[in-house]
Amino acid sequence: MFYIGKLRPLPQHKVIQILRNNGFQEIRSGRHITFKKTGADGKVWTTWVPHHNEVTIFVIKYIIKQTGKPREEFE
Repeated sequence: MFYIGKLRPLPQHKVIQILRNNGFQEIRSGRHITFKKTGADGKVWTTWVPHHNEVTIFVIKYIIKQTGKPREEFE
């Protein structure tokens, strides 16, 4: 399969590890695992990770948008 740039599907545990390393905490788990982070200025970021072995590029792009993290962290 051809992937634009270096962004490609990642194992769920890797995405969770990236979020935790950036200060996100798991707040609940249902169909998805929801993560939350509160910044020093009080800004709150919330995102989710699906319960799948592999997280798709579409979802990774959504997580990048929701968290404001650089794309390179997911490559």
